[in-house]
Amino acid sequence: MVVADCTASIKIGQALAEMADLDCCIVLANKKPLTSSFKVYDRIAALNRRYRCESTVGAAMPVIATLNRLLNSGDSIKKIVGALSGTLGFVMSRLEYGESFSDIVRQAKELGYTEPDPRDDLGGMDVARKFYIMARLMGWRINLEDVEVECLHPPSLAPKLMSTTQFLNEGLAELDLPMRNRVKEAAARGCVLRYLTKNLSFAYSCKVGIVEQPQQSALGQLHGSDNLVEIFTRCYSTSPLVIKGAGAGNDTTAAGVLADVLDLQDYFG
Repeated sequence: MVVADCTASIKIGQALAEMADLDCCIVLANKKPLTSSFKVYDRIAALNRRYRCESTVGAAMPVIATLNRLLNSGDSIKKIVGALSGTLGFVMSRLEYGESFSDIVRQAKELGYTEPDPRDDLGGMDVARKFYIMARLMGWRINLEDVEVECLHPPSLAPKLMSTTQFLNEGLAELDLPMRNRVKEAAARGCVLRYLTKNLSFAYSCKVGIVEQPQQSALGQLHGSDNLVEIFTRCYSTSPLVIKGAGAGNDTTAAGVLADVLDLQDYFG
């Protein structure tokens, strides 16, 4: 039996662990079980070939499969840099055209790119969870709290202090000038802004937030809601392995889940 978790629930982790004890195979699009306690994570990870989680990081992009192949080959991961949010990728790339931050976020919401409350995207935790999943895959015994996350709105605009409607109609405008200044400063250095997962060192530390990228770099030329991941390893030390494509959307996520389910046929075979 294959159990596919396409929810966004943090409470399902223990249930998945119990299903694992019943010899079920597990396919995850839900990131939260893999970023919860090590007790739950270790039980799921112990399934080895009987679980798949490709859609937790880049929808149907083969990020997890690629990392597994590199690690299984004996290669060592040195650094991972990635634009892993279709929503924030859209927002950052539109800033280059002189549009205001508030207008872009509202447009992203109208297009269905954001969560019902855009602050769920602007907070950066979705991106942090994706990096954390990759970090755990590499054997890092760190906690989600160890990931330094840059939130794109101040505490004064938090959901507990301001409704979604108020944030969209009033609060967002407060962010226009600071963001416009950051865009201008980056442009003066020949750079653009991207919201990235960036490994700061090889000592189990990382940062998630806005990073300046040269305009002509692979990440600098990324536009729209596409995702891009650069993986630096012992074998790919100077020229990274690059994975690029649609990293969000119902169709691509569903395709990733289906591919994981079909991939489990090898186990039953």
